[in-house]
Amino acid sequence: MKEDVGERIVAGVAAAARRRALAVVGGEVLERDGLVLALSNLADPDLNGTYLEREPVDPMGALSWASSETTSRGHPLGIDLASRRFPGLAEAVERFGLVVVEARHAMAARPESLVSVTQPPGVSIRPVETRADALALALVDAAAWESDAENSFRAFANGALVPGVKAFVAWEGQKAVGCVAAHAHADSIGVFGVGVVPDARRRGLGRALTIAASTAFDADLVWLFPTTMAGDMYRHLGFEEVEPWDIWVSKRASS
Repeated sequence: MKEDVGERIVAGVAAAARRRALAVVGGEVLERDGLVLALSNLADPDLNGTYLEREPVDPMGALSWASSETTSRGHPLGIDLASRRFPGLAEAVERFGLVVVEARHAMAARPESLVSVTQPPGVSIRPVETRADALALALVDAAAWESDAENSFRAFANGALVPGVKAFVAWEGQKAVGCVAAHAHADSIGVFGVGVVPDARRRGLGRALTIAASTAFDADLVWLFPTTMAGDMYRHLGFEEVEPWDIWVSKRASS
């Protein structure tokens, strides 16, 4: 990949964060000096984050603004950052008193280069087209990630039915057993929330959901952020590591 794939991922992450926040009733997006605050205003730190589109001219000033806006709404300051790509901000974030609580790698592939997979026997993967489909997706998300069901309903059910998003639910008979969402931005696809309920795991459903999302739009790049345990699965599908990202939060919130 000769182009700057990492730059495209940075832009796609910010676009997806905006979309997710604004899909929530009461959500908002605030921007200043290259920072994007995507706030669902739900009681979940993972749904209230700060993202970067460019290196701020005044990193400490931008961080002070972000901290003021988030804490005034009852949220800790958290930043999802490609730290090596933006060393100036990463240094400022550390001086501001934030610490890394999670390190991960962005991975990317050309959609046409991905390995072909088949759906597990007895399972069908179908697009989310109705409110009932979206509610099923939210229920699966909560079960797969052991997260708060109300937050999943308020954030992901609405977010599955907005322009630029194509979501999918895996069904085994009448039971929803898996989910995924694809976010489009500038001819790229971001794959989010690959989730499978515990009793349907280890059957290849995560791979099938990933491929469904990776081909949901006409695009020349697909990217995602795997969990540590899922990294090998994505490598086998054809994804390659691009660069590390860190999630920074205030020391008080991390303790």
